[in-house]
Amino acid sequence: MLPNSFIEPDVARHQVLLVEDEAIVRALLAEELRSTGLKVVEAANADEAWAFLQAGGKADLVFSDVTMPGSMNGVELIRKVKRFYPTIEAIITSGNPGPVSISEICTFLQKPYRLADAARTVMRCLAERSLNE
Repeated sequence: MLPNSFIEPDVARHQVLLVEDEAIVRALLAEELRSTGLKVVEAANADEAWAFLQAGGKADLVFSDVTMPGSMNGVELIRKVKRFYPTIEAIITSGNPGPVSISEICTFLQKPYRLADAARTVMRCLAERSLNE
């Protein structure tokens, strides 16, 4: 877990939408993010995450795996988020990013990753977002 001194006060007010189909990975990362003071909403797939946003759910950042069950994958989700919610930051993660140049869409984090590294990446993206507000 990251020490609380790592948190910038304004970053702790943000909410992360965590999209990961592997329940254990999702639970561990959610716990790590919450330990930094962030609010976390969990979704098991891109369809669930999209439904949350469409229903008026708030997110400052979407952290999504690429490959998961459902009608769309993480890349499609992030593309929709960027189109309809351009102020939401995004991080996408995969063990195999495939042919799409994901880093052109948003921040990419290679799997496997350490939980602390993932949390630092989230915090950095949110801090950069705060500077641009």
